[in-house]
Amino acid sequence: MTTGIVILGIVAVLLFFGAAERYFDRLGMTSWLTFLIVLALIIGAVMPEVRAERFVMTVGGFVVPTVVFILIFVLSVRGGSNALRILVALAAVGAIVTAFRLLTGIATTGALTAFFLLSGVIGGAVAMAAAGTRTGSLAAVLGGCVAGDAVSMAILRGAYGQTVYTLGGYGIFNAMIVGCAAALLLAEIVAAVRRGVEDRRTAASKLTAEAAKDEGLGESADSGDHARAGAEAARDEGMGADAEDADLGGLPPQSDDDIIGGD
Repeated sequence: MTTGIVILGIVAVLLFFGAAERYFDRLGMTSWLTFLIVLALIIGAVMPEVRAERFVMTVGGFVVPTVVFILIFVLSVRGGSNALRILVALAAVGAIVTAFRLLTGIATTGALTAFFLLSGVIGGAVAMAAAGTRTGSLAAVLGGCVAGDAVSMAILRGAYGQTVYTLGGYGIFNAMIVGCAAALLLAEIVAAVRRGVEDRRTAASKLTAEAAKDEGLGESADSGDHARAGAEAARDEGMGADAEDADLGGLPPQSDDDIIGGD
């Protein structure tokens, strides 16, 4: 649980000093509510396990995440997220957790590390892609990890002879926290790429509009030049016609005899 506690500790410090307040406000989760959730997860992670004869349940890996999942799911749906998409994402994360738990096993520290890293990173990315919203992906990661943990441990006990049925153990807490971090990080990367694309499109549109404006001004200038040239030519032609009429008007009038032959 060390990795998850370290990540949560960093988030708690940022929230306490107000550095991440605006970010979580954009998620539709107030900073104080987020701080309480993070604090509850940290406290749950250090609380003792609940044990019976062949049953073990951790507070930080099962009880608190289940409550937080329900809370974030309700907040996400009320904030406009699609409930069906969140549930589909949850099922996908549960399948990923189950698959990696069965592939890596629970026997060694290396296997547990590989499990929570693979499950967290891939599960978080799939949750973000399927849920479509930040809070929806958080709910899907938490709920999917809880469901996948329960299913995978049931399979290990039934098919592989695992004697103790454990909920919330064997790296699942770290997988949840890494998955939540991966989902939010992916969301920010996608948002940054979209902003970059929109900025380029806006810049291209401005350049196109400016080019069209310059072209229109050039055509107007050319039209004005042609109009002025035509007016000057017409004026010159009119002046020439007036001069010719003046020359003809200065000649003495001719009689009919002069025109016929002058006999």
